[in-house]
Amino acid sequence: MTKKLIFIDLDGTLLNDSFELSPYTLRTLKEVSRKGHRIVLASGRPPRAILPYYEELGLTTPFIAYNGTYVTDPNDPSFPSLKKAFPLKDVKDILSKIDFPLLNIAFEDEEKAYAKIIDPFLLAYFPKVGEKIMTGDANEHLTKDVFALIFETEEEYDERLKEIVESHVPMGCRHWSGSKHCEAYYAHYDKGNAAKYIADYYGVEPKDIIAFGDSDSDYKMLSLAGEKYCVFPCKSRLLLEKFPSLEKGNNDDAVAHKLEELLLN
Repeated sequence: MTKKLIFIDLDGTLLNDSFELSPYTLRTLKEVSRKGHRIVLASGRPPRAILPYYEELGLTTPFIAYNGTYVTDPNDPSFPSLKKAFPLKDVKDILSKIDFPLLNIAFEDEEKAYAKIIDPFLLAYFPKVGEKIMTGDANEHLTKDVFALIFETEEEYDERLKEIVESHVPMGCRHWSGSKHCEAYYAHYDKGNAAKYIADYYGVEPKDIIAFGDSDSDYKMLSLAGEKYCVFPCKSRLLLEKFPSLEKGNNDDAVAHKLEELLLN
């Protein structure tokens, strides 16, 4: 069998609703790796919030963080990492122009994280792992380019926030499903571009790529793959319209069952 390159989103896709890898998922993905297939975790999470799962799975591949603006291989110093941060001057300008109340703002660089308010919801995705989250005046802690820039605001201010962020081309601003949180993102740095970067590095063609996801941020990554699946209950209407949907969900080891069917039987 031709060895496959497999891109898997974490939250809502591979992890269950308790943010865990089940024993079955662990066994199955480890067996897939032992067969010589390459598994790449692809998430909006920061590296520190991906590494525990990466290590639990025993992976030796690159991973994709911050929805595609950060690609690295913690086991291979020779791997040409890809990093695209939001420039400090642009972030400072955005903050200076926000003339309405923010419920919260959070950002982080490679050394520290900041939040106006410590938010349990955000901590599920951006946990403290050997790192203190700074609080207080945002501008005092904004000293470097940042890889994550997250806002929480009332709906009435959405369009104004979007206008301010998107005046810094090519930055965009998008909402998280079912939440008051929204994030800045780069229009041309996404999971799809990051996945292609890794596929080109390994010399893998689309027909030998498998991808799994559940949200709009996974669309371009799934579009790259020869085989692609959205995981029930998929949050993205776009994915549901374009790609096959697995009957099982993230709480029922959907990804592991499909990989076992495709690669282990």
